[in-house]
Amino acid sequence: MSRRTGRSNFRCRSCGLVGWSERAELVLPDTVSLDEISVEDRAAWVALKRNHAAEAAQAEVLDELAARLDGGPQDRLLYDIGTGDAQFLAVARERGFRVRGNDLMEANVALAKRSYDVEVDLGDLSTLDVPEQDAVTMWCVLAHVAEPEALLQSSFDVLKPGGTLFLQTPRRSKVDTAALAVTAAARGRMSRWVDRRIAPHHWHLHTAESMTAALRAVGFVDVEVIPRARYSLNSGAYLASMGVPARAAGAVGRATDRFIDRGWAPRIVLEAYARKPGKLAPAAAAPASEQRPVDGAAGDVTKPGGLAAAG
Repeated sequence: MSRRTGRSNFRCRSCGLVGWSERAELVLPDTVSLDEISVEDRAAWVALKRNHAAEAAQAEVLDELAARLDGGPQDRLLYDIGTGDAQFLAVARERGFRVRGNDLMEANVALAKRSYDVEVDLGDLSTLDVPEQDAVTMWCVLAHVAEPEALLQSSFDVLKPGGTLFLQTPRRSKVDTAALAVTAAARGRMSRWVDRRIAPHHWHLHTAESMTAALRAVGFVDVEVIPRARYSLNSGAYLASMGVPARAAGAVGRATDRFIDRGWAPRIVLEAYARKPGKLAPAAAAPASEQRPVDGAAGDVTKPGGLAAAG
């Protein structure tokens, strides 16, 4: 147990998954209104992202999805769970996908429209009337939800037979394993790294084994799980969130970002591709209404059995 936060973590001995033990005690909202988090608040958060790194990762993923979808991306339906400001959907749209997504934050829905002219559903996937999709994506969403198995099942259900799921989620890296051991040896002291990596906004860290098992458990086949060194947030902002003073966080963060850009950083996320059994039908030019949002956003807040946006 961390002496700083009072939180304790669990570890699965068979698959290596670690997570926050008390997360079930939280009472979570269905959606987050503009009165709680404004568009300006979300825009300020988005500004802390490492855009060049995100764009490179998105290009790789879209290339891979195009290769896995017979006939390529043209007129294929893609749904991004917990889409945030919808920057990824805007890029996918340029590639030929017919895009749609959701989020739990009204601010993200407004920001997506303002920044990229992308319409986004407000609400949890399980409450929305979403047509079957050729591809479903989620970027650092699974670690934010109260019931990840339910979200994986919803993702499976919304895919067409033969459709492809892509997800990115925090990985239990060697650094995390070492930090957990240090915290345990210090009897809850020296927990700053663990407190940031496993917290109310990141409830669990998967291993390749645990992620593979979770995907297969809901019916996915052809599961491929790949450790990656993906860092979406500027290191200075990340260090500041751990309580490092602003001046030191800025200086150390800039140096850390240079190491990351050179590929010298730990692989702290997993990227997974999986397929729903069946043969994917050829793409058809669907009417515009098919990908029109319904009244119904994921953000840094979660919903039991639902989804949340990347943190």
